[in-house]
Amino acid sequence: MAGTSDTVDVVVVGCGPVGGVLAALLGAHGATVVVVDPNHEPHPLPRAATLDAEVMRILGRVPGLHDTGRWAATVRRSRVLGPDHRALFTVDVPDPGAAAPQPALIDQPELEAALRAGLSALPTVAVRTGRSVVGIEQGDGQVRVALDDGTPIRAGWVVGCDGTSSTVRRLLDLPYDGVSFAQPWLVVDATTDADLTAPPTMSFVLDPRRPLVTMSRPGAYRWEWMLLPGEDPERMAGEATVRELIGAWADPAVVRVRRAAVFTFHARVAKRWRRGRVLLAGDAAHSMPPFVGQGLGSGIRDAASLAWRLAQVARGLDGDDLLDGYERERRPDVRATTRMALRAGRVVQSRSPVGSALLRVVLRTAGSVPGLEGFVSRRAQRAQPARRLPRVAVGSRPDAGRLLPDVRVRVRGGDPVRLDDLLGTRWAVIGYGVDPRSGMDAGAREWAVAREAVILAVAAPGRPVTADAGCTIVEDPAGALRAPRRPAVTVVRPDRFLLGTLPLPLRGGDLAVDPASR
Repeated sequence: MAGTSDTVDVVVVGCGPVGGVLAALLGAHGATVVVVDPNHEPHPLPRAATLDAEVMRILGRVPGLHDTGRWAATVRRSRVLGPDHRALFTVDVPDPGAAAPQPALIDQPELEAALRAGLSALPTVAVRTGRSVVGIEQGDGQVRVALDDGTPIRAGWVVGCDGTSSTVRRLLDLPYDGVSFAQPWLVVDATTDADLTAPPTMSFVLDPRRPLVTMSRPGAYRWEWMLLPGEDPERMAGEATVRELIGAWADPAVVRVRRAAVFTFHARVAKRWRRGRVLLAGDAAHSMPPFVGQGLGSGIRDAASLAWRLAQVARGLDGDDLLDGYERERRPDVRATTRMALRAGRVVQSRSPVGSALLRVVLRTAGSVPGLEGFVSRRAQRAQPARRLPRVAVGSRPDAGRLLPDVRVRVRGGDPVRLDDLLGTRWAVIGYGVDPRSGMDAGAREWAVAREAVILAVAAPGRPVTADAGCTIVEDPAGALRAPRRPAVTVVRPDRFLLGTLPLPLRGGDLAVDPASR
């Protein structure tokens, strides 16, 4: 790739999971990227512990992360326990096999190591470790980034993925408003050589004496205990207290503590996520309490939403106003997720004996209803679709902002494949019973060629499809890609959200991404 004496497309500041995913997706689009991080190696201690199905689906498209077994274990059981550790309600998820991605318990250091290995294999991405950003200067259609060793990097765009104490946000002088919570929690991560026969499990313990969340996966545990008024955080994180607490759940003799630390939590958001040619993502843009396990996941969603936009602007396919859609899409979701986390936190942290007892009665009663736990388990097996993107961001086209289902399709003459594997990180245009290009004018065809869009024709059972070279014919055995009533094509963005289902004939002017530009 071009050396740093030339102008690269994007400088990504921070090589944690959010910065790593953003850089990898940009590299997959062919953008030239320099990643800057002060640490030579990934952070060695666990931090985030869970990712939901939608985020695992995003990571499945990231170069270097296809083999999830090294850093993730699918959640196979979720439980609510009483103070006696007996289950009040249990949701078991069958082995997903070849099904769509499922929620997972993760080892963040291993995830970061896999990301860095994947970045090293991308020819347009360079990682500069051991270096910090000390200055950012914008002008003349580019950004000059100054490193602490005096090296300048010129870039078209800069993205700060450098955490809650973001240097990039500070250099932009952007307020980071919100609240911090005084309630401390003790988080303990441990490993074991003992054979954990139970499937990967997440459990909420309704104990008003000391609320607790516990997780286990092969070879590892996590416990999160709420500290009580007057307890000394240093003493609670000490070896003696930690082993005493662990003793109620596992044999301390076969457990090795990796980390024991006391945390308080924040709900904050930057006033703006973009200033000129510099943007923010992940914790640099927003932070939230952990009670619904969406902090890291929200940052990875930021990366997926931003990567294809930056790549298209860098290639000159769209104007830089395309980047304004990033915050319009993501801020409402972050706001709603933070509210949900705050509500969940009030339940998880409740120390009311009466309220806790009533909730236990409700859950125990629900768990005794014949077939209810099995019904919830079957529902949990299905990949949950993302929240629909806000209409103000995606416009009023039919299906705009919905998530394309990641179903298994059969390519004519081949084996079944997941739709995501077929599409990769590219745009897609899907026709129903016909090559969609047959209903596209010259402008629409030029738009698709410029973006190297995947062209698909979905064949209905017993109805042959004729398609020209460059159109892949697929069969949809599950019927998830239902044909619209009127002749139309579905246009899919690289992040798998739908631009919309658009009527034929399709004109180039119909394909503007930003609804404000139409």
